[in-house]
Parts: sequence; C-alpha cells; structure tokens
Amino acid sequence: MGKRILIAYATRYGSTREVAQAVGKVLQEAGAEVDVLNIQDITDITPYQGVIIGSAARMGKLYASAVKFVNKHAKELVRVPTAYFYVGTTMNQDTLENRKKAGEVLEPLRKAKEPESIGFFGGKVDPAKLEPFWRFIVSFVKEGAMAPGDYRDWNAVNSWAKSLIPILIKA
Repeated sequence: MGKRILIAYATRYGSTREVAQAVGKVLQEAGAEVDVLNIQDITDITPYQGVIIGSAARMGKLYASAVKFVNKHAKELVRVPTAYFYVGTTMNQDTLENRKKAGEVLEPLRKAKEPESIGFFGGKVDPAKLEPFWRFIVSFVKEGAMAPGDYRDWNAVNSWAKSLIPILIKA
C-alpha cells in the first residue's frame, strides 16, 4: 500500500478542482493512495503522509477557506511534506512577474507552513459560470488575463505533479 496523500482544494467555479484531480491522477499512477477533497469537507488530516493544498484567488487574495484550513491544521502540516498550488488568471501568461504576483498571493499559506513545492497555473474564465455582474464585465474583455478561455496548461500541471513524487511518495 502506498503513502496516503490529501489534495485539498478551494474553488468557486471548478477549475481548481479539475487541476487537483489531474495532480491526484499522476500521484495515484505513481502508487499513492490519494483523496481529492474540497477544503470545506475536510475535518482531519492526521491520516495523511503528505498534503497538497490548491486554491484560486479573487481580487488578489486566496479564498478565505484555504487560509483558514492551513491555519487550522498548521500543527499537523508541520509533520508532513506539503505542497501548494495556485490556479488563476494572474498565471494565464506564465511570466516571472506573474509568478511573483502569484507567489505573493500564497504568502498567507507560507506564513503557516513553508511548502516543499509550489505550482502556478493559469485559470479558466467561463462566462457561463460567473455571477451576473462579472459576466457583464467579462463580456467586454477580448484580450488579457480576464478574456474568456481555458488557460490551464495540462502539461505543466502533469509535470509539476510528477515533480512531487520524490517529495511526497518516495521520501
């Protein structure tokens, strides 16, 4: 039986969940027992030998549920290898400047526990899933970070997930 890994995600529209599931698939194929769960559904992390936490952000801030989760479980996280990932429009273009901005967004998590690895991924802007106000705003956007489209680079997601194998599974 492989190590048991938790992938906890905070999402509003489902894009971060899909990234979490893709990471989980790679780790399962590497022999880990993986649970991919919404952060709001997790009460206990003690059964896990590794934890990955993923969140999107809104208006430059992580979802509050992700920050609360890490602060609540900080003592347990200290004992296991941990990784974070960010999914959002800031990374729709993977530049050094955008990585710096995304890294700043993750700072509240890093204060509680410095991770062994961080993944940064573009997001998905699907007007059909947005609240009416944001759907209206996005309807005028034709280019840039908020332009409708799926900016997730699945090769980058899979590559990052593979880089976690020696950290979380074979450690």
